[in-house]
Amino acid sequence: MSKTELAKELAALPVAERAEVLRAACHDLDSQSRVAVERLLHRLENLDVPEDFWEGLEEAEDGKALDVKDEHFERPPL
Repeated sequence: MSKTELAKELAALPVAERAEVLRAACHDLDSQSRVAVERLLHRLENLDVPEDFWEGLEEAEDGKALDVKDEHFERPPL
């Protein structure tokens, strides 16, 4: 089967099945690549979720979250 044929068959699948096939295909990837593909699949499965939500979630997963405390509202950090 050619790459073009495979892509057409994959595109013809319902979104949930397409994501399942891609997850199975990515099983042997290195961890960094697998995380990137899984993040894209989450977006594919949840098209109604805004992009800025995904960006915030990924920042938190990557340890880039900012702790906001009550005193920050009184005296914002510079």
